[in-house]
Amino acid sequence: AERNFLNRIMERSGQNLLACLQCGKCTGSCPVASEHVGGPRRLIAEILLGMTEAALSDPTWWYCVSCGSCVTRCPVDINTYEVATALCEEAHKRGIKPSEPDIHRFEDLFLKSVKKYGRVKELRTVALFNLLSGQPFKDMDKGLTLMRNGAVSPLEIVMDWKKDERIARIFERAERSGDGD
Repeated sequence: AERNFLNRIMERSGQNLLACLQCGKCTGSCPVASEHVGGPRRLIAEILLGMTEAALSDPTWWYCVSCGSCVTRCPVDINTYEVATALCEEAHKRGIKPSEPDIHRFEDLFLKSVKKYGRVKELRTVALFNLLSGQPFKDMDKGLTLMRNGAVSPLEIVMDWKKDERIARIFERAERSGDGD
């Protein structure tokens, strides 16, 4: 049964996980790897060792930002983002909830910001996410530090920038083709 899981993930992702050397270059370059988020190396090891439940509950694939660092550094060209996508599909099929309960809310707010403004309005997106998640003051200290250092502007929350029609057309095409779900 566990061998079938490995085969399904390899087939869905198009990645030959059996070629993994467990060298750790992927995790060493992963921006989300931490003590809590073990990174691509651990995730692939869990799949290879038949640790299905551990792999499906591993937060690595929920936090993957698809930056490509893993595949860029991998000596055997394994694209962990593709593996993460396959795991997401498998978890959804099995009814497994995300390790980050509000991840879909954040994705929705992120995409709405990009759709409306042509890019994510970081401060506005995080403030809305925290408000809707019932933690309105969660990142306030970080936000104030970013504002003080000039990294974000408090005007971002209140100003309404002009809609970028080019981005709007991209979203319209994706929604028409069914990829916008």
